[in-house]
Amino acid sequence: MADLLAGDAFAGTTTYVPNLGSGELGGRTVEILRRHLDGQAHSVWAVTLETPKAARALHAWMTANPTCWSFWGRLALRVGPEAAGQLIMKAAAEHERGRIEREREQRAAAKEQARLARQITLYYYDPKKKPPSLGLERGNEDRPFFRMTFTEKWERDRVLDWLTHRRELFAEMEELWSEHGSLALERHILAGMRETERDVKARGLSAGGRRPLRFWRGE
Repeated sequence: MADLLAGDAFAGTTTYVPNLGSGELGGRTVEILRRHLDGQAHSVWAVTLETPKAARALHAWMTANPTCWSFWGRLALRVGPEAAGQLIMKAAAEHERGRIEREREQRAAAKEQARLARQITLYYYDPKKKPPSLGLERGNEDRPFFRMTFTEKWERDRVLDWLTHRRELFAEMEELWSEHGSLALERHILAGMRETERDVKARGLSAGGRRPLRFWRGE
């Protein structure tokens, strides 16, 4: 029998409580104590782990599951510390595997979000009874950050002929939009398109008509 130690683990009236040992060996030991009305307690189950870090992790998991304390304590008394310990450590190992898997999934999701944040996609829209448009959208968002609307479909397609082959400039376009707004980006896109149209025409590669860059495949 031993006097109860002070600490949060001994708050309340729960009969069984997890406890983290102290000292050189105790720092690696986790136990379940059975408390008595006279203020004393004795260990009904204990395990000594390889490192204090492992002991702290096990103790933290046990402390976070107070609904299991009485079950673990009574189990140790009924089937013995060794058999009870196998079940406790198995449950702890399953919890740790789940934690590691959740962290892996979180890292993978964060990595995917970072990848999508760097990806800008060009979309075009033909909504019923509404003007045609195009948009630039980041992969981690659900709507375009920039949208350009046209009166006629061929006007939209004329711009698409140029933008489709200028994907390497999308990040710069977003920066321009962020700093100066949609109108500035529209002017920038139209100016770049017209400059390319003039160059393609001068080289005798223009498709002519309303979409001179229709067969243009970039630089």
